[in-house]
Amino acid sequence: MAAEQERLKEIASRLCRKGGGEDKFLRQVMYWWDVRAPRYWWCEADTYKVATTAQSESTMQRITGRPLTQDDFGEWGIPESHLAYLNRLIAQFNATKGNRSEFIRLKNALPEGYLQRRIWTLSLANMKNIYAQRKHHRLPQWQRVCDAFVEATPEFLRGMYE
Repeated sequence: MAAEQERLKEIASRLCRKGGGEDKFLRQVMYWWDVRAPRYWWCEADTYKVATTAQSESTMQRITGRPLTQDDFGEWGIPESHLAYLNRLIAQFNATKGNRSEFIRLKNALPEGYLQRRIWTLSLANMKNIYAQRKHHRLPQWQRVCDAFVEATPEFLRGMYE
């Protein structure tokens, strides 16, 4: 059995570098990623909708349940004055018992840097494609994602990223 597994690893290692359907087995290896990233990054990640799914936290529930902090906006944060404004909008929304127009006002004021958590499901084939297209992208989140893909991929398949 061990010899057969080693043979299959060798075949997979060779085929994962190819395209044109030779690497189709990569479509069957699925990964689930717990990602907390800014909304501007998710807009780009949504480009990869084919054969991927994402389950996200509800913005409606998350942004009105407590005051927001700088931690909700990642490494760059937002101006303190805007954070205070958002928290006033949250308080107004909660005081009106969920008035729709107050919620829309809050959503419109929410910066693209707001962090959203999603469980992102994709295959090794998706990961290979994303890596090829985004490994040199100017957004640092893409470099972190690409690094995470490589680290999570079994060592005998890492050649697919070359």
